[in-house]
Amino acid sequence: MARIRFVWTRIWQMLSEHFVHVGSHENLNVAIFAIDSLRQLADKFLIKDEFASFNFQKDFLKPFEQIMLHNLATRTDIKEYIVMCITNICRTKTAFIKSGWSVIINIFTLAAQDSEEMLVSQSFYALKIAITEKFSLLEHNFVELVNCLNKYSMNSQFPKQAGEAQRLLLVCS
Repeated sequence: MARIRFVWTRIWQMLSEHFVHVGSHENLNVAIFAIDSLRQLADKFLIKDEFASFNFQKDFLKPFEQIMLHNLATRTDIKEYIVMCITNICRTKTAFIKSGWSVIINIFTLAAQDSEEMLVSQSFYALKIAITEKFSLLEHNFVELVNCLNKYSMNSQFPKQAGEAQRLLLVCS
């Protein structure tokens, strides 16, 4: 962890591919272990301050999004665990997140389009808290945020979240 960011970036390029591969493993225990290890690393890296021109947070959170994409049609348990991890990161590390918001919002956008109630409601709740309490941190990702809220508002299977998403869209504008 004490290495310079340039070195970590090179190391992370290889590690992230491995995390995506193992996080999408057919054995649930293997996949959960990989995602949990990724979450632990994210917790450590988020505490480190990110400079304005760097996007290292975005890079090390990207495997969560890629694992989510690999499991969109098949593995609800994996998607729920990723959303739970990202929700926890939002709850506990909000003040430290900078470039990572774009990946977090992308994960919530994927969750917004799902048919699993737990996934949609948990991700929406985390996003709603981030918007209402820390909107200034999300302003740099305004377009992605509006797109994400739009996906929640268009999910007809969950009218409660759809209505709240429409109200949040009005607040953001």
